[in-house]
Amino acid sequence: MPAITSVTTTTVPGEDRALDFFFHKAAPQLAGFFEGSFWKGSVLQLSLSEPAIRQAIASIGSLYEQEASFCPSPSSDGGNMRSGFAVRLYNRAIRSVIEKTAADKSAIPVIVMASILFACFEFLRRNGTAAETHIASGINLLRTWREKTGSGPSGPWGRKYVSFESHFIETELAPILSLFNLNTSEFGPCSRSRVLLNGVDESGLLVLAERFESLREARIALVDMVTAALSLFERVEADLSHGQLPEPDILVAFDSIRGRLDQWKVNFEDLTRRRESTWDKEQQKAADAVRIMWHSADIGIITYNVTCESDWDRYRPAYEAILQIADSLISDPGDYQDELPKTLSLDLGLIFPLHAVAWKCRWPSLRRKGLDLLLRIPRQEWLLDAQCYHTIFSRIMEIEEAHLNMPSGIIPGDDTLPPEHARVHDFYCTRGLETNGEDTLCAITFLTKPDGLDKEWHYQTEYIHLGSSQMNAPANLISCKKWAKPELTNPATVSLLKTAVFGSVKDSASDIS
Repeated sequence: MPAITSVTTTTVPGEDRALDFFFHKAAPQLAGFFEGSFWKGSVLQLSLSEPAIRQAIASIGSLYEQEASFCPSPSSDGGNMRSGFAVRLYNRAIRSVIEKTAADKSAIPVIVMASILFACFEFLRRNGTAAETHIASGINLLRTWREKTGSGPSGPWGRKYVSFESHFIETELAPILSLFNLNTSEFGPCSRSRVLLNGVDESGLLVLAERFESLREARIALVDMVTAALSLFERVEADLSHGQLPEPDILVAFDSIRGRLDQWKVNFEDLTRRRESTWDKEQQKAADAVRIMWHSADIGIITYNVTCESDWDRYRPAYEAILQIADSLISDPGDYQDELPKTLSLDLGLIFPLHAVAWKCRWPSLRRKGLDLLLRIPRQEWLLDAQCYHTIFSRIMEIEEAHLNMPSGIIPGDDTLPPEHARVHDFYCTRGLETNGEDTLCAITFLTKPDGLDKEWHYQTEYIHLGSSQMNAPANLISCKKWAKPELTNPATVSLLKTAVFGSVKDSASDIS
């Protein structure tokens, strides 16, 4: 990589430093295992000719340096000065994009790339609403570009694009936008359209590769299937909200996705058998990142199949697999060179599966491993904060294990699980009083059924410090959609729909090699 000072033109003192930090420190970590071509290649190339891109990555570099504790904390004057500098660069980049849009209506790749970079900046400063706005803008631009050019995907992702621009947008920009969209729209207040990366047939069903040739292809196929399923969930909920049962085509689509998920697993295992012996350490970890995504999808299905908290006890093999994979992904000291902590992760997706282990897994030893991993993984994933969840799940563990009547300081054995009546079914959190400029006292309400599953809910509200007031209030990530809750819909309707959507109830989570 050429020296930044020799290939960029800067107009603001300090911009060189911010660019250098971005390319040498932040970009390799933001790239993860799958998006190195974008973060370490394309943004550098376009930053040489596009002021908006140069200013955007400089703003990220400046803010990332602050977040990674390479300079004073945000509460000090130095931190505020650097934060202010980053925001000024960010605002200049937005103005440059506006000017670019007015001057060149065809500059879609630059504008979509800027949307991705702006969303990343807002992730770093924990502004969920602004991040979601930029993601929605990028998605809408992508959809408009596809309609205008007629170059949307018609077959499996990564194959047969009509132009270099089409190849660049569909293989570099669209995958990042889709993943951003998937990991923020589910847990944020905004409602926006989704985008698929593989083509769809005349029936509207995904056209996936019959055989995967790369880990990235397998990962994108899985992202597409989850995205398609969530879109169908939204249609189900919309129909029920109008007092109508889902149309037959929705149920057919769910059946198709179930079949494609089964085929995806077969194809991924085939890819592993064919290629694993040739993979280096980085590729082995990339495969683990795909596996953890598969387990996340499986956990999402399990959520709809449990009828009480004790049902979660059936899935110990899944918890053990998640712990093993998560530990392998973060245990290598080489991943944290130059003592730079991994501040923001945009591809691992560990908080969701560890949600299940640190909360729903009641075996004391496994649960504590899950809690430990929440402190060791990158602190932030998209808009989620791992340390906030560690605090909440630690408190849930205390509440549940208090009913075991163990001596203080003694860890229960794995033959002793909390009784059903003591288990926390759900929680919700609202931001409360800001105490010292950084920490916020949050009101967290825990829901239990102490008098029996057929009795009333018990609500226990506590005020707990959860860190920065900028972070979104943590939400329960493994809660069912409203349509799948008998108390909100109708028990008979819920039973019918669950069978139609998920098929027969699984006894255990699927293994994947």
